Amino acid sequence: MNPKYTPPSLLEIAQFLFKNKGKLFLVPFFVAVTVAIISLFIPNRYTSTANLIPSQRPSLGLDLFSETGSLSSIASTVLTGGQSDEANRYIILLSSYSSSKQIVDRFNLTTHYEVSESKTPMLHAIDILASRTTFESKEEGNFVISIEDKSPELAKEMADAYVQILNEENTRIVTGDAKRYREFLEKRLLESSNTIDSLQQEMISFQKKYGVIEFTEQAKQYFSLIIGLSAKQIETEIKLELLSQSVTESSDLYESTEIELNAINEKLNEVYFDSDSSNVILNFSEMPEVGSQYMKLMLEAEIQSEIQKFVAPFYEQAKMEEAKALPIVSIVDAPRIPELKSFPNRILITISSGFSAFFIVLFYLIFRLSLIKNNDFFSELKK
Repeated sequence: MNPKYTPPSLLEIAQFLFKNKGKLFLVPFFVAVTVAIISLFIPNRYTSTANLIPSQRPSLGLDLFSETGSLSSIASTVLTGGQSDEANRYIILLSSYSSSKQIVDRFNLTTHYEVSESKTPMLHAIDILASRTTFESKEEGNFVISIEDKSPELAKEMADAYVQILNEENTRIVTGDAKRYREFLEKRLLESSNTIDSLQQEMISFQKKYGVIEFTEQAKQYFSLIIGLSAKQIETEIKLELLSQSVTESSDLYESTEIELNAINEKLNEVYFDSDSSNVILNFSEMPEVGSQYMKLMLEAEIQSEIQKFVAPFYEQAKMEEAKALPIVSIVDAPRIPELKSFPNRILITISSGFSAFFIVLFYLIFRLSLIKNNDFFSELKK
């Protein structure tokens, strides 16, 4: 009959552990002591922290670079719950290779971290720097930069440098955006100004050609003249008709009235079909075409004027954005030289190593008891 595995009871485990209480307690004690001694050789590291909030930019009426209306929001939103766009912006700028390289070069970290003999000393140093650097947005709206180093003075200087780099990199990006936007607006304004100049020259030529200064007013006067002459024509025709019934055609009154009517007809014919634009305004038959040309010129001039009115304020704002260099963050608590170490926590290391050793020994003893109690079962398994 094959032997069966029988797990040890709680009483058997307690008795076995009591019997081996020396191993159960002494081994973890010696491990804890050993780890405590070893931890004394681990260099202390100190953490310097910069506490920041987004800078509040003054409103100039045209927020060209806000998140809602344009290219880049510089400290315009509050960092709430999770990673906001503003916090992500900070982290991207600070974690970029160029920012990390500036820190490594500025403080000669390849030598400080003792990686100068590495095949890739810059990348190695950046990796170590990243492992000792924390960028964190808080629910309250602030942003914290923490730098850990074995030199408290260096930790403080690097935290200061990160704040400086954050503002400098942001200024470089924003002013670059503003420059490109300003150049675009400047080009558009120049095109509009050239178009207006061209339209002015066309208008001058048009006015010289057709004798038009203000088409609407002149057209009104022109039509008033036609209406007056037409009314006079009808009045004279009626008068002549009445005279024909009362006097002879050879009478002086009839002849004078007939002469007057002919003069009116000639004047109307001159107004309707005059090719000399200097007399009144233009040839009547050409009026629709000339009026259309005039209205097109005026409409285009009005459009270009409105474009300039719209673009000019944005152009001025873009020039100001390009010229100014506002910081992206304001410092609430400046980095300071830390007085207390942040790593290693020797007490925690010692206690955790002692407890770890205790449980390892505990499980080892329980496993050993199981082997002893089921020796026949495990011997059978080996066959």
